[in-house]
Amino acid sequence: MSTLADALDRLLLDACPPARVRDIERGAPPDALWQALESSGFLDALVPFERGGAGLTLADAFELFVLQGRHALPVPMAQTMAARALQSEQLPRELGAVLTAAQMVGALERVLDMTVAFAQQRQQFGRAIGSFQAIQHQLAVMAEQVAAARMAAQIGCQAEGLQADRLRAAVAKSRTSEAAATVAPMAHAIHGAIGITAELDLQLFTRRLHQWRADYGSELAWNRVLGHALLNSERALALDFMRQSLLPV
Repeated sequence: MSTLADALDRLLLDACPPARVRDIERGAPPDALWQALESSGFLDALVPFERGGAGLTLADAFELFVLQGRHALPVPMAQTMAARALQSEQLPRELGAVLTAAQMVGALERVLDMTVAFAQQRQQFGRAIGSFQAIQHQLAVMAEQVAAARMAAQIGCQAEGLQADRLRAAVAKSRTSEAAATVAPMAHAIHGAIGITAELDLQLFTRRLHQWRADYGSELAWNRVLGHALLNSERALALDFMRQSLLPV
């Protein structure tokens, strides 16, 4: 993790614990949280140097977006960062998609970590449930989905300035949404009955994953974008299309 990401992680650990997230979701004002974010300078991270910001690119700020999902941040920090840089409250559809995809990666990674820890601690028939082959298989599927989602979101953040490429945005949002559709229910299944309780932090992340799947276009909508591009491409093979059109140079 970079120095900037370390700093944001420490800030969010202090300013945005799960109890604070719950309070804000219940209607408590987020003023103190916004003040902490404002004072940190992170809200101007994407603003160009000449306007007093840090001048980070989307790729530079990727881990910052991931952390916002990892901490279930209950305020639109990533969107505010982009809006300040663009000097506009209206984000292009592609930019909103890649920001959301990166936050989904953070939530997915947190869900995986929580589920692995639970499987190692929960005892059944005198053994940790993580030692059962069926649970191990589910955890392996979850890990594969999370890794694929991270790679896709990173591809989406490979952009010129803040102008996210439409096809790369499609890859990022569709793949992270697909991962969420698999990982969230598996996590709840492994946790069993306790997994659906409001007291468990798991739901703070799985609820956001389902919401983010619909934000800035669902996986179906973005898969249609990719499908039309592939059909209209002169590349004979899907692999050639991916190499030429989707992967960063």
